[in-house]
Amino acid sequence: MKRKHKIFYSLLIAFALAIVCLVTFFYLRQLNRTVSDNIINSISEIAEHDKQTIQYCIETSWNNLQQIRKRFNRYGCKTIRDIETCMNLECSASDFTHIYLIAEDGTVYTDQYAAYPPDTNNPNSCFDFLSLFSKGKDHMIARFDDNIPDAKPLEKNILYGIRLKDFAIDNTQMAALIGVSSVSSIQDNMVIDSFIRDGKSRGYSALIDLDGNFIVNVNKDIMLSHHTNLFEHLSEAAFCELTNQEISRQISRSETFGFYHAHKAEKYKELYYLIPFNEKIDLYFVMSVAEEVFAEQTGALTTMSIATLAVSMLTVISMLLIVMKNRFKTIAAAEKARAQKEFLSNMSHEIRTPLNGLIGINHLIMVHIDDNSQKPQIKEWLKKSHGTANYLLSLVNDILDMSKLQAGKVDIIDEPLLIDGLIDEIAAMQADNIKSRGVEFIVEKDIPFPCVNGDATRTKQILMNIVGNAAKFTPKGKYIRLSANQKKTDDLHVITTYRCEDTGIGISKEYLSEIFDSFSQEKNRKQDGAKGTGLGMAISKLLANAMGGDITVESELNVGSVFTVTIPSRIVTEIPDYLANRADPAAHPKLPLQKPDGKPLNILVAEDVELNAEVLLEILSMEGYKTAHAGNGQEAVDLFRNSETGEFDIILMDMEMPVMDGCSAACQIRKLNRPDAKSVIIYACTANTFQEDRELALKSGMDGFLTKPIDINDMLQKLNSCRK
Repeated sequence: MKRKHKIFYSLLIAFALAIVCLVTFFYLRQLNRTVSDNIINSISEIAEHDKQTIQYCIETSWNNLQQIRKRFNRYGCKTIRDIETCMNLECSASDFTHIYLIAEDGTVYTDQYAAYPPDTNNPNSCFDFLSLFSKGKDHMIARFDDNIPDAKPLEKNILYGIRLKDFAIDNTQMAALIGVSSVSSIQDNMVIDSFIRDGKSRGYSALIDLDGNFIVNVNKDIMLSHHTNLFEHLSEAAFCELTNQEISRQISRSETFGFYHAHKAEKYKELYYLIPFNEKIDLYFVMSVAEEVFAEQTGALTTMSIATLAVSMLTVISMLLIVMKNRFKTIAAAEKARAQKEFLSNMSHEIRTPLNGLIGINHLIMVHIDDNSQKPQIKEWLKKSHGTANYLLSLVNDILDMSKLQAGKVDIIDEPLLIDGLIDEIAAMQADNIKSRGVEFIVEKDIPFPCVNGDATRTKQILMNIVGNAAKFTPKGKYIRLSANQKKTDDLHVITTYRCEDTGIGISKEYLSEIFDSFSQEKNRKQDGAKGTGLGMAISKLLANAMGGDITVESELNVGSVFTVTIPSRIVTEIPDYLANRADPAAHPKLPLQKPDGKPLNILVAEDVELNAEVLLEILSMEGYKTAHAGNGQEAVDLFRNSETGEFDIILMDMEMPVMDGCSAACQIRKLNRPDAKSVIIYACTANTFQEDRELALKSGMDGFLTKPIDINDMLQKLNSCRK
């Protein structure tokens, strides 16, 4: 079979290599054409982008002139002197280097308080600006070819102009407004660094008018000579795809086009690409790129293609090897999917089965509620209903814990805890369960450092999972031993080792490697109906790792299992008073439910769900507390504000309520200007169990946190400790 597989994979590799070679051959044949098309597309995109940017600059300059024209009206200019003053001010506040008003007779009024007549025979005359507004257009742009005396050097300016209508100053009708701007506003948008190599430009861009005269080019020059234009440059070519007449014809039709051109003694041809502006701008954008750019990229891609062929061969071989490897991963993934499917099936069974019992019990209670002879049975049904509800809660908690741990949202608390007390609590909670099964329960402790920093709740959760599992799978007549010992690692730190040994049915070697995986359960481990979600061990492993520790397991079928939990901690040398008191039962005498004056404690319950409020108020009343109810956060604030000082001792505040949420309500109460606003005890009562929810509750001024569904005994214990 293996030999056949080798022959098959060898033929597959040979076939794949042949396909790669064939594809590469056709790819190389089409390479030059593809590269050429891509570069032309790239040039057209760059040219279009640069043209749009330049067009925006031109239109912005025209818009600025329009705004200046509007401000002239607001200035209320009456005389030529007034308008020259306004032009001077506008020139200093704008990007224009000069601003001119052109009268209908051609007279030029400047921002320098000078006027120039249109007479060409007069040495002080000025260029005829009105001639630039050809074909009745309202806008114009041109190179600055003026002969006004005392003007700055003209080689670095561009002329912008707009036609004026119904604008007269001192009985002089004005025909146009002209702005002179630095050429840099256009030049900076014409650089094509993409085609520069070793400091040498292999590309060129320019603005030309419809006659081919250069306006601005990338070299930041103004071509003043009417004899220096594109057609003159092209006429000296050794090769050009289009004649000057054909180019001129396409320009007159406002077409976008390109052509190849070469001068004598030049190694490479140039690609010229011409794009017209919109109908307002009688200019063309020109971009040229040397053909050596094409040759370089073609050569580079040819080399890359040859390299690609070699890489492709290696890739094909590697991919085939990966396919073989992934086949095993696929099997593993399928196994994981099967485990998840089995988990969902288990969850469905685990949830639906107790729900079926709850629904049935509720039906029986409703049917027999008025039958006095059934009261003992009803009590038994209610007891079973309570136990079933707690089991469902444990399922939900397991799923939430797993989700939070995998998302990294579980915060590990680092605070002093007593190891002895923790072990005693575990033993007390599990003793009845273990002994009722006829199993001996042994507890051993060797704790030289009883107080360490750690998370008591999460440590108990781990140990409860392990000891609970041991109880499920240890038959009658056997034993379970829970032990704890410590080893000092340095002067400040210690490792506490918890060891749970049982003589139960054991775990198979195959399952030992999967026992800490999510959704995993060993089918043959079920004994006497013992079942679960398959999340307990995975949660315990993640929690131990989160605390810097670990869990290991040793087991043998029909002999037993040993789970070892190691958790590093910092030694606490001085036991806090609250822990010392907790360790001494005499320090906690049971307190009465009344205030010192004999009156019962008054509790304000803020809860928007009527059923929850009804149940909670009834339980509190049964325990001897006086109660009041608020249906939302705003009602709670109003009830407390309108109460007498000291009337309410405790507030149980739901966090999610309409009108005003619990946190906002707690903040409002703490801000009230009355003596008991800061001292009244506020507990958050909510189904939100994440750490950020606890932090939000404490930040809003609450004193504690009660998680829904509320543990009645835990709530009463908290309330019982709130004595004045």
